Amino acid sequence: MPFPSFGFYGQAMQTEQVTTQYVIPSGAGATFSNANSTTSGMGLCTFTTNAAHGLTMVYTSGTMPNYFVTFGGSTSASTGTGILVGNIFRIISIPSTTTFTFFSTITTMTVTSATVIPVFFAPFQASAFTTGAQGIPTQTISSVVTPEAWPQVGQANVCCTLGANCNVYYFPDNTMVPLDAATGTTPGTAPVKRTLIAASSQGQWIGNSAQIAVWANGTTATSDFSVLN
Repeated sequence: MPFPSFGFYGQAMQTEQVTTQYVIPSGAGATFSNANSTTSGMGLCTFTTNAAHGLTMVYTSGTMPNYFVTFGGSTSASTGTGILVGNIFRIISIPSTTTFTFFSTITTMTVTSATVIPVFFAPFQASAFTTGAQGIPTQTISSVVTPEAWPQVGQANVCCTLGANCNVYYFPDNTMVPLDAATGTTPGTAPVKRTLIAASSQGQWIGNSAQIAVWANGTTATSDFSVLN
């Protein structure tokens, strides 16, 4: 005898979102520059990778866009204020297949073995982000757009099947803030993160969308996400 199905008012799965993005190795060939010439002021920074980064801010149905990024690996000879590795930055523009921009009070640095790590916040689609006068963020390669995209404040209920290319982390010290010009000085200490759902596994989480994030990880794979609302 089949089990009966029950409907629940106000609950539905959003269209499944997929990402094939993974950590972008940059190595010593990558560069960092800050358009602000002062030693401590906020500036628009350009990071150049030594191979195509694959980042896109174009929202295509079913595919998660990149609005945020963090860094792994190491850097050296940094001046100004703050650190690059471990902090999460809002992407301001993607001028080319090997460059992207963000705001920081770091003024100069040497890239030694840094990696670029795409970061995603639920609910993973453009219409779910708050936006400024520019409206829903869009981005095309070689076209500079300044989106004002931020994770929604509120609870996200997400089911996921992770490939080797993603981890889900949460931030137990409550210090994680996606950084841009409005958030001020780049912190000198990265927020503490803990693994919530490991790569190549399945899980579900309910929590504040800005305090739980999907970080690209590993190599080529596909991860799937569905948001219950």
